[in-house]
Amino acid sequence: MTTALRRKRGTALDNVQLVTSVPREHKDLVFLMAKHAGVSASEAMELILGQLRAEMQADGLPSWFARDQLIEALPIAKAS
Repeated sequence: MTTALRRKRGTALDNVQLVTSVPREHKDLVFLMAKHAGVSASEAMELILGQLRAEMQADGLPSWFARDQLIEALPIAKAS
């Protein structure tokens, strides 16, 4: 049996819970990264999001985001 990884006391006092659904392989990737880094899955996700924030451009999207696929507006027909 392995020991659960925990953060240092007091390092997550203001954190909030992020609830989202992702494909299982994405969840497994976060847990694998956490295991290799020797941190909890929560801390690994925090590190991933911190890296994403560092890559943000002026338009609020990371540099690698496919801007050509953005939808400007929903194709809703006018009411008659």
